[in-house]
Amino acid sequence: MTDATTDQAALTAGTIVRCPRYINGESTGLRKAVVLGLWNEDNPKGGYRVYFYTLGPASFSPRTAGLAFAREMTVLGRLEDLSERTLTGIYKGLNLFPGSAYVRNRAGSHAYRLRTARRAR
Repeated sequence: MTDATTDQAALTAGTIVRCPRYINGESTGLRKAVVLGLWNEDNPKGGYRVYFYTLGPASFSPRTAGLAFAREMTVLGRLEDLSERTLTGIYKGLNLFPGSAYVRNRAGSHAYRLRTARRAR
């Protein structure tokens, strides 16, 4: 995965980014996340919903999901660039999280394709 600067139009659901995670207004450092979509569909400059998939299941209470702005993010790649194990973790971590169906389904279907290819060898 290569680093690149972000553009407001370039961030679609399923984009893997590195961005700061905030708890009580303080940054806990840069973390890998997957973009789930716009925070507010009516305001594209209002930020993005992101899921910090390395921290466990998606939830707002332990802050594994949150808000990030395009200017804070560095694009690392796409969902399809990840390993089968990571995709399976994202698929399981997004279970029943509101607004994550598109990314969850993409992660699950691509993990299934990778598993099928691996088992066919």
